Amino acid sequence: MTVTTSSAQELTGKPVEATVGSSPAATSSRQSAAKDALKVTLNFTQTLMKKLPEIVDGNPVKMALGLVKVIIQIKDAVKDNMDAIERRIASTGAQLAIVEKALADPRTYDEGNQWMKQFKTTLEHEINKLLRLSEEWMIRKVADHEKEKGEIAEIFERVNEARVQFELGTGIAVFKIVNALQNDLRRSLGKDLQVSRIADHKYHLRAQEQEKLRREVCVPGTRVRILKNIVKWANNTSPQSQSIYWLFGPAGSGKSSITYTIARRFEITGDVDDTTTLGGNFFCSRQFDEARGVKYIVRTIAYHLALKCKEFADCLQRCETFDVIHEGPHTQLTQLLVRPWVESQSVLTSSTSPCYLIVIDALDEVEGHSGSEFLRALLDVINEYDMAGLKFFVTSRSDPDLVDYVEGFERKQLYRLQDVEKEEVKADIRTYLEANLPRFKGQSELARILEFAGGLFICAATIVRHLTRYKPVEQKRILSRILPGSVASPYSQQPSKATLLLDTLYLQILSDAFWDLENNELSTRLQILHTALCTAEPVSASTVTKLVCDDSDQTDLMFSSTEVAEDVLMQLHAVLYLDNQGNIFSYHKSFSDFIFDQHRLKEYWCNSGVHHRALTQSCFRVMNSGLRFNIADIPSSFILDTDDKELPGRVKQNIPPALSYSSRNWGHHLSVMSSTTSSPDPVSEILANFLQLHALFWIEAMNLLKVSGQCDPMLQVAKKWATNVSFVSQNP
Repeated sequence: MTVTTSSAQELTGKPVEATVGSSPAATSSRQSAAKDALKVTLNFTQTLMKKLPEIVDGNPVKMALGLVKVIIQIKDAVKDNMDAIERRIASTGAQLAIVEKALADPRTYDEGNQWMKQFKTTLEHEINKLLRLSEEWMIRKVADHEKEKGEIAEIFERVNEARVQFELGTGIAVFKIVNALQNDLRRSLGKDLQVSRIADHKYHLRAQEQEKLRREVCVPGTRVRILKNIVKWANNTSPQSQSIYWLFGPAGSGKSSITYTIARRFEITGDVDDTTTLGGNFFCSRQFDEARGVKYIVRTIAYHLALKCKEFADCLQRCETFDVIHEGPHTQLTQLLVRPWVESQSVLTSSTSPCYLIVIDALDEVEGHSGSEFLRALLDVINEYDMAGLKFFVTSRSDPDLVDYVEGFERKQLYRLQDVEKEEVKADIRTYLEANLPRFKGQSELARILEFAGGLFICAATIVRHLTRYKPVEQKRILSRILPGSVASPYSQQPSKATLLLDTLYLQILSDAFWDLENNELSTRLQILHTALCTAEPVSASTVTKLVCDDSDQTDLMFSSTEVAEDVLMQLHAVLYLDNQGNIFSYHKSFSDFIFDQHRLKEYWCNSGVHHRALTQSCFRVMNSGLRFNIADIPSSFILDTDDKELPGRVKQNIPPALSYSSRNWGHHLSVMSSTTSSPDPVSEILANFLQLHALFWIEAMNLLKVSGQCDPMLQVAKKWATNVSFVSQNP
């Protein structure tokens, strides 16, 4: 870079003489002399401090972006004449330039959102410190003092942390992501692999999906140590570094927030010192079909990696093993990931071969025991094959059998186990509580909440949600009931008992909602709660009411309205919520686990097998009363459905949500309901009558709902169940 006389004057503050009309040679000589002088006298940190007063602005964000320009300008002028601390400061300036570019488009952020507020607060605080240092610097005329320079570096480190959190929270830096594949190859691989879109951390969640998933980065200032450890491990590309980092802990310990932060850290925000890039990710979720089964995990990760590494994409395409997407995890891992990756490494040299991080979150959200089976397959593959250049970060609940299994590996350098429960989370939860319950900051109540939470973020979050319904003056009274006495930390107990605190909180919330009810009212409200948690898919309060209560009973208005169900939801707002479509969700899987576990809950326990039996009967009741011939009132059999423009409206009107749900899901409840001691089984007669009188009406409704393909599998379920019942009755 050529430093002109004007730039030298601007940076040093000293005029450089130039004679008008002087010869080019003389001017060039003087410019060269100015450059030589600049190399000797110009100091990065000193010049930065001198320039600070010139960029003061009332808006801390604008001042920070003005600071960016100065840093880049000085850095270009001094080139390599910087020490390690000054290079780190310059790196922060380069990273802030990303924010400047994104903020040029007002659509990328909202000044009212929490991340912008947090970013501005941090900037204002740290820049004020920088200005005070600048004043002291100028007064004392210190040319280069290591202590002051260290303080400046620490300020910029905190600014950089705020920048990372801001970009993570707002997602404004997505434009940094570069896909290695051309569009045609990307579409081809996406079609062949049949990947999951919603399991990708970059997937833009719509409003109703945000309610279901609630993907959030760690609150600023929390999980600092564990995040730093994970980042350090991920960036360690030496052969001695572990290939897999398995982070495990109980439900509600904040694993998903950590994983989401790491995924976005290595793909969106990044850092100039990073040696690793996010190669693929999969966020398991029980809320969506494609995110709660293992069949989508490997194919999605392979697709993501192909977008980043063209050599891998070429090898994957040449392998032509896409049929294995219908096989088990081990086969998918070896054919879709290991084989093309190993082949691609022969194309790349050691100097050009990048390192990629694969992130898989919440394997405990996968149905049944499939999550543990997938992790076992992954561990086997990593132990069996050399996959240098790939690192795996995985989270799940603890699995003692798997821990013992990997402890038996001879190559122990392959894995790293980290129990998130043992991390020092008390300070992190304090930060979270102070941000969400500011009135309790410094008060004894906050200390009691902190003690009660015992290291579980979900416990603290549930308390916060429970309190937000009440006025500040009421919150202390509510807390006194929730936190009746001192509770020992779960870290002093066995790990299996860590959720006792959460159980205590859930039980208190249920007791608050149901304590003053008579037996009949309590029974009805518990049925509403249990139904909301047992349905095969999220449903509305109205549908729950239809499944719980018989509409034919008109003597009690409770049975013909959703008011009771809505009141139950309001009373349990700390653990249940409605999305934009009015469907009911629980905030965390731990609440469902609690309700269905008789050993953890007795009075309000849901016997899921018995309740599924009741829901099976409810589905047939709803269908028997709602299904009929020509339910969509089609005027003529000669009109194709595609030509009947008003058909969708009539289907929606004549097949309401409860009837639609029952028609599509009676097979699910039939397959998981418990057996009965009654002989014959009452459901047998109900099923026989339904198939004899309403089967054709049901098939017509399923066709109108565009799920006719489910008819045969559901009938097979009924056949299998009937066969088993017949066998049991004949062989008591």
